[in-house]
Amino acid sequence: MIEKPLKMVQGILGLLALVVVLASVLLQGGNTPIAWSLLALVLLSVLFIQMFIGQMTPVPLAVQRLVFPGLLFLGALGWAWVQAGTAFDPDYAHPFWSYVPASPPSISADPGQGRHALMRLLCYASIFLVMVWTCIDAQRAALALKGIAIFSMVISGYGLFAFATGYNFFLEDFATASLVQSTFVNRNNFATYGIFGVFANLAAVLHASTRQPNRLKAQLEGFFSGTWIYALGFLVCVGAVSLTQSRAGAIAGLFGLAVFLWAWPKGKARIWDKVMLALLVAILFFLALTSATGLTERLIATSAEEARFVIYPIVVEAIADRPMLGHGLGAFHDAFRPYVPMDVSGSEWVRAHNTYLELIFGLGVPAATAFFLALILIVWRIYLGARKRRTNRVFSCFALACAATAAFHSAFDFSLQMPAVAGLFAAILGMGFAQSFTYSERKRIKDKDKIRGISEGRSA
Repeated sequence: MIEKPLKMVQGILGLLALVVVLASVLLQGGNTPIAWSLLALVLLSVLFIQMFIGQMTPVPLAVQRLVFPGLLFLGALGWAWVQAGTAFDPDYAHPFWSYVPASPPSISADPGQGRHALMRLLCYASIFLVMVWTCIDAQRAALALKGIAIFSMVISGYGLFAFATGYNFFLEDFATASLVQSTFVNRNNFATYGIFGVFANLAAVLHASTRQPNRLKAQLEGFFSGTWIYALGFLVCVGAVSLTQSRAGAIAGLFGLAVFLWAWPKGKARIWDKVMLALLVAILFFLALTSATGLTERLIATSAEEARFVIYPIVVEAIADRPMLGHGLGAFHDAFRPYVPMDVSGSEWVRAHNTYLELIFGLGVPAATAFFLALILIVWRIYLGARKRRTNRVFSCFALACAATAAFHSAFDFSLQMPAVAGLFAAILGMGFAQSFTYSERKRIKDKDKIRGISEGRSA
């Protein structure tokens, strides 16, 4: 009797948490200590309440299947916590501490930044878990998808408005007049966020179309009665992303779109699927000839001499110096300075421009492997949902496309190191994971729970 109201409370809390995650983008992409601290506080509180309520309701299959990935993730974070503390053996301390013998040595070169990074990762994990619990219900997942689609359209629209008027209220002196940045200091970070918006609006259109009969008249009626807003959002987000002139972002977006279009078709194609594919090709071709002129020029331009490609081999050498212990999570800025070669020393290397290398540099090979494996298992489950489910596959396809985009872009930039982008990505993964289990899998677990409950009642 009480189970339904409790689940409703869980859902409302989850959707409110999503609103907080989306709103964090307004504070320069959430990239300030106060922004990510408040985000962590709110999300950890919501997660605690959801888990408390979860003790009084059956544990969903999606939550049960997170045990092993969760242990891997917590193992990596546990090591990051050890790094940030006092070294249990002076021989394991980072060489930096030999220059300050009065201070207690640590495995990390910068324990303070390590604690900040640890808090952010815990925040993202909380967002993921909150959205898993929230999006078990397909209607709530659809509501979350539509919220992400509409909000990303608004943020992208604001970026286009700031670009057209030459004034950016959120960035002011940090804005670049010739580029679309929206509320992000870095255009590449907004490119990733905008691409998530592209896929969210595309997924919202497809989700709405599956609710209509597979007849052209019914599809058109559904489109003009409300679905058109997501088609508009798709156009706005694509236009904003193209005007960021982010090369890696554009290629990552096309890669993610290819994954989406590959994963989506199943069985006999619906009329709207064919229409959407034709529109996608036409729209992308039009943008390539018009608004994406600057992006096209940057794609054609050679990038072989870019400094980041000079840095990557040096990062690998630095990893080889401490492959097991790492230099400390979040310590890249300080720990990498002695390694910077003279020919690129004019730049301040705050990040490695490759999230994979930077995580291995910080955590060490074993802990980073555990971290990556946890993410791979989650994405693999989402992939299975995209291929196996008959209904509501759009959530898994959406999450899979975003994962492909983020995975590609992270090899050349640091978008997922921005709290607003990482927070939205965690929410999308949570949605996709929650909706990745087939009806038969969920029914089998429910039947086992019923049998267990009956046997426990008899034994009592």
